[in-house]
Amino acid sequence: MIDFKSISEIKSLVLKNPNSILEIVNDVVDKLDSIGRTLNAVKYTNSKFSLDQASKLIQEKQYDLPLFGVPLAHKELFQRIQDNGIGWPNEAGSKSREGNKSDQTAEVISLLDKAGSIDCGRLVSVEYAFGVTGHNEYAGTPKNPWNQNYVCGGSSSGSAAIVASGIIPAALGSDTGGSVRLPSAACGLVGIKPTQGLISRTGVFPLSNSLDTVGPLTRSVTDAAKIIQIIAGNDYKDLSSVSVKIPEYISEMEKGIQGLKIGLPKNYFLEGSDKGVSENTLNAFRLSEKLGAKCKEINIPNIETANDLNMLLISTEAAIAHQKVALERHHDFNQQTLMRILSGVFTSPNEYEKLKKYRIHFIKEVIYKVFDDLDMFIAPVWPCYLPSIKDSDAGASKEAASIVKRIGHNTRPINYLGLPAICLPTGFDPNGLPMSIQLIGKPFSEGLLLRAASSLEREYNFWDNKPNI
Repeated sequence: MIDFKSISEIKSLVLKNPNSILEIVNDVVDKLDSIGRTLNAVKYTNSKFSLDQASKLIQEKQYDLPLFGVPLAHKELFQRIQDNGIGWPNEAGSKSREGNKSDQTAEVISLLDKAGSIDCGRLVSVEYAFGVTGHNEYAGTPKNPWNQNYVCGGSSSGSAAIVASGIIPAALGSDTGGSVRLPSAACGLVGIKPTQGLISRTGVFPLSNSLDTVGPLTRSVTDAAKIIQIIAGNDYKDLSSVSVKIPEYISEMEKGIQGLKIGLPKNYFLEGSDKGVSENTLNAFRLSEKLGAKCKEINIPNIETANDLNMLLISTEAAIAHQKVALERHHDFNQQTLMRILSGVFTSPNEYEKLKKYRIHFIKEVIYKVFDDLDMFIAPVWPCYLPSIKDSDAGASKEAASIVKRIGHNTRPINYLGLPAICLPTGFDPNGLPMSIQLIGKPFSEGLLLRAASSLEREYNFWDNKPNI
């Protein structure tokens, strides 16, 4: 009924006949339970809750709500507790948390509720959100809708698969080392990794306190802007939250790319990417210049160290948060996840403090030297063509370990720097799978990134094509 429709298209449908929301929600939940489970992308649905939420919305007749009647579903890290005290599953994709229930509703979920959306379920995540391919022995490995033999990317794998399959227009994910951008890129979606502190993480399962961010995965730049417009803002319950003025993102987008200063790093990003990936990025850079952006090559000092530092910080903070359960229930973990968490145990408190202080210095240096006369820079998301599920399975392929380490090459440094980034699909690789670029800006420049991405999106027309599920 609403297959591949945008937020505005769904709103237009339901405003003509608000009672149709019930039929739409039924259809979405049915597709989540059929197509979604065939793709191994769905963790949980609750049709009664979703229909009750829809019925209440119809009764209240708040037609001007920005997401009135729009069905959504989200990564399973986002908690929800119903009015009757029943909590939705809160397992973080892991057998080690089997049976855990939510004890609160995530702040961003409450904001989407208030905006009129219908919550239709939870979508599969990599275990503890700690992985880049999407493999999950416990919850199932989501399949890429464009070709089900290939990965969706991680860790917001289920979110990417379900939005790309056209069942819903948007889903929330989390990004600690690329976990919104990698699956967005793998599935041909727009994905936003916001500035650290822009969007609340209250009620979201934690991996790394210093690095975790929340962002949307959508099929269009406009829909991504609509979602962050709703969920951005200060939250006193999240100590990392920052109070800043939130711009009107849609009106900002209309200003276009002309005059924006865009850089192309000469070091690191293209050096670590396959030729076809580098050429795709160069083409997007040249297209930006053709559309009126002021483009130049740049150098980012010491960026090559940020990848390893990001991985060290994630492991250290994951160990702080989850060491107890990892030790007590180690037999319930995937071995790769367990090793990544426990490797952080060896970072001493003194070393951890030094790591955090150095990060602050590193961020200041990059912002000062790179963004003094620059609005954003462009880089690949995946450094290589998408691997198959089989070839990137660490339990079955000898080459998988090196593939997995390489995949986050272009995304982890951005988390380490705390910068905002937007992933944009640009075409297809030789296997017929999506290719993308990311635009990375200075802190709290999401409006500028959306401007540039919207202009490029019109040129690429990526979603003229659709996966056949």
